[in-house]
Amino acid sequence: MAHSQDQTTEYFQSLTNCNDRQVVVEFLKIYEWDVNFATEAFLAEYDAERVANVKPNLLTLLRTISPKTEIRYSLTNEDSTEQEKSSENHDQQAKNPSLDLSSHSETESYSNHTTAPLNIAPSDDQVHQLLASNAETISSNLPDIKQCDKSKQQLLQCIDSNVIGKNHRINTPWGSRKIVYADYTASGRCLRFIEDYMMINVLPFYANTHSENNACALQTTKYREESRTLIKRCVNATNDDVAIFTGSGATAAINKLVDVLQLKDETVRRQTVVFISTFEHHSNILPWKETGVEVIRIPNNKQGLMDDNFLTAQLKKYRDECKKRIICTFNAASNVTGIRTDVDNISTLVHQYHGLIFWDYAAAAPYVKIDMNPSEIASKDAVFISTHKFVGGPAAPGILIAKRKIFTNEVPSDCGGGTVNFVTRTQTEYVKDIETREEGGTPNILGSIRAGLVFHLKESVGCHTIETREDALVEKFFARFRNHHTLFVLGPSTVARLGIFSFLIYVPSIQKYLHHNFICVLLNDLFGIQVRSGCSCAGPYVLDLLNINDETADIYAKFITANENNRLGEIPKIELMKPGFTRFNLSYFASDEEVDYILNAVEFIATDGWKFLSLYTYNPKTAVWRARSIASQDSLSQYHSLQMISFKNGTMEGNPEEQQIKLFNSDTPPLITNISSNDPIEEARLIANKIPKYVYENIDFRNDPPLNIPDEYKDFIWFAIPKDSIRKIVNDVEQKDSKAVPFRPNNDN
Repeated sequence: MAHSQDQTTEYFQSLTNCNDRQVVVEFLKIYEWDVNFATEAFLAEYDAERVANVKPNLLTLLRTISPKTEIRYSLTNEDSTEQEKSSENHDQQAKNPSLDLSSHSETESYSNHTTAPLNIAPSDDQVHQLLASNAETISSNLPDIKQCDKSKQQLLQCIDSNVIGKNHRINTPWGSRKIVYADYTASGRCLRFIEDYMMINVLPFYANTHSENNACALQTTKYREESRTLIKRCVNATNDDVAIFTGSGATAAINKLVDVLQLKDETVRRQTVVFISTFEHHSNILPWKETGVEVIRIPNNKQGLMDDNFLTAQLKKYRDECKKRIICTFNAASNVTGIRTDVDNISTLVHQYHGLIFWDYAAAAPYVKIDMNPSEIASKDAVFISTHKFVGGPAAPGILIAKRKIFTNEVPSDCGGGTVNFVTRTQTEYVKDIETREEGGTPNILGSIRAGLVFHLKESVGCHTIETREDALVEKFFARFRNHHTLFVLGPSTVARLGIFSFLIYVPSIQKYLHHNFICVLLNDLFGIQVRSGCSCAGPYVLDLLNINDETADIYAKFITANENNRLGEIPKIELMKPGFTRFNLSYFASDEEVDYILNAVEFIATDGWKFLSLYTYNPKTAVWRARSIASQDSLSQYHSLQMISFKNGTMEGNPEEQQIKLFNSDTPPLITNISSNDPIEEARLIANKIPKYVYENIDFRNDPPLNIPDEYKDFIWFAIPKDSIRKIVNDVEQKDSKAVPFRPNNDN
């Protein structure tokens, strides 16, 4: 046991850089040697101290070890005294637990900057009102995030410091790196104060909805309906609009609306046309196309925005000549380039031709104002939202907000429990309330409540604050990379954009691009930066951006298709051939230091990333890259596994930290021996300087997996591989070492 505690202590020190072993041991004892929980609390305390800019002895972390955990921070002795009293009250309540909802007040939400408890604990009288009041009124039991801070800047700092996983570290081939998350376009991350609120105030009273006959079911139902009301308020919905929680993000919302519109009915389908834009995510293309309805793609103009003139011509044609019902479903902002569409002007145009206008806000919703009803003619008939992409939003469902008039279907799109008034052996009667009838089965209750909280948080920050910060981040990025000689940014830089950036990196000396998956891995390994690579599920738009015509696209498709019959001749399956890009985003709540770190890392890869190709290898079939120092069978060994969990001793046990300890104590890579820098950027530069000599003396690429590209298709290889880098490095080294001949003949004779 002592040996295990020693390992845990060393692991904790490696994560926190705390060199005082006695302090570490005492801290771990408080947390019963739960290294993950202790690390989270320690780093949170450090963040609060750093942001508040106060002396360490003024910062007090109060924690009560009990089944009901309270973590509170104070910045003054006076506040500390008040919190100690609060903690004492909490302990007294814990000794006398009650099933009464008044125990709701026994714990309080926290944030790193909270100096007073959130006003979320109702009195006994308020409990009665809570259970009896109409859900259309937002009750005080929902946290008012504005109480956390005195200014928006403090609130942004509060969000940043409360991201769960911030300051956690990962093991890479180049050592331990702090996680820097730049992939919010794909999914948000959890927030401590949101999760704490869920754990303390929601989960104790959790029950299934669809009942109003017991306190827990009624409380849970109320939370969920309040969340719906919050969201409708945040998007300026009226009584003409409904908000429906759906399954997997905006994809589920779109599929539900397609079903509601009954496009699979041949008569309806023949009378309908659907317009999409070039920006569309696959989720706003495939559900429509798979019904067999006619789909028209509206191209972009020279500025890279939707061509209004082309759209107008098509609207006129299909209204006056074809006399079809017009549905326009467009992207509010591209998840590839962040380019925004003028939603109000386009909505007005579509309504002038009596069309329906739907907007996919999957990428845009966390950052821009959503207004269902700016005016009657500019109103939106439906919007699709992926709430999991909000900061604090993981596990939140998709949301469909749409006009009631659209729901003419007699049978719900998802039949099931909760959608009916009654079912007999011979009859079925569905409820008339649209929001109830279209949410069949047990919903994602906790996710739905979380969705309301993150919308409330966004509203508290303010769309103006978010958009102003986004504009500044876009300007900062393009000031640095607009005319970069090796980094090519996709999409125009002179139009309205979100802080979403997709790029390629070109290597002039090799005349190829760095593979997007390699860039993604390198940003992770060298800098701990989490980004995404591929086509971001927007294939047609990506082909436009990369200037790949249909003929060339068909050739690449032959290499990546899973259908053997579509692979002609001797073309093997090579996923590595699939064109793509690397994408990251700059978060509006991220500190300037974090933003600069990300941009510095990207610029380093753009300049020196090609050198690291020699130290990596790849799998042609999967397009996965890894460092040569890691065997392919060990590439997943550093990650935690559910199989490590055991319930043998009557409790849940697992020792993932021991696995991490072993990895953190692994052999130091030869290239970083004697490199003492604590700055990953500087360390990467020092490693890059050592690469030529190391490669010349140690690396042999002859055992690298062959691409096996038929000769007739070798001109379609667009990416550099390790041997390209190695050859360049070896040639440079040999030329540098070559000496002039020791003598020259005399030509005077």
